[in-house]
Amino acid sequence: MAFFLVYTINRRKTVLIFNQQRKKNEVTFVTDTKTKIYLSAKELFQERGYSDVSLRDIAEHAGTTIGNLTYHFPKKEAIMLRLQEELYSTFFHFVDAEITDENALDLLKNSIHEIQEIRKTNMYYYKYIVNIHEEFPSMKEELLKFRKRLTDFYLKIFLTLKKTGIMRDDIEDSEYEKLTVLVSHLTYSWYQMTSPYYDGADELELSEGLRVLVGAYMIG
Repeated sequence: MAFFLVYTINRRKTVLIFNQQRKKNEVTFVTDTKTKIYLSAKELFQERGYSDVSLRDIAEHAGTTIGNLTYHFPKKEAIMLRLQEELYSTFFHFVDAEITDENALDLLKNSIHEIQEIRKTNMYYYKYIVNIHEEFPSMKEELLKFRKRLTDFYLKIFLTLKKTGIMRDDIEDSEYEKLTVLVSHLTYSWYQMTSPYYDGADELELSEGLRVLVGAYMIG
């Protein structure tokens, strides 16, 4: 903790006084350093792919020491967990949205667009998501939690659109449950499965794949 020494005039007794401003500065410095390391890691992952970047590479790129880096992120796994948390948080503003008869279709369209944009920005993660989760099993728990939220979100949208006549009402709710599972799987694994086999010109975007899949259930 941040203290400085003060001597009383008469008793010459040492007194410890808490320096709030110094404490604040130290916290800010630590936060800034950790953020810089994290952003440096993301930059290198984007350039080289996560598997070709070492902790020493990240430390050098961030202008710090390996000891300082491991103080904040003891292993690469800690960086990947931070990345996972950030990626999931970007979804929350629509996954946790209130779904109504009036906004369900717009939420569906916007979510597909948002998913595509997030994957474009973080392709180094989604191209190798299976490998990453095999290497860092601690990420599985949050993945399963979020996937449950995602499937609940889409199922509620699909059933709302079925009720309002936008999606087919001759299909059982259980079939829409299966559709949500397919959508969930595609959002996570699309680029992992397709990228090694197609070049940039021929590869179908995730958003296009989702529109074709969901569109088959639409009326008109």
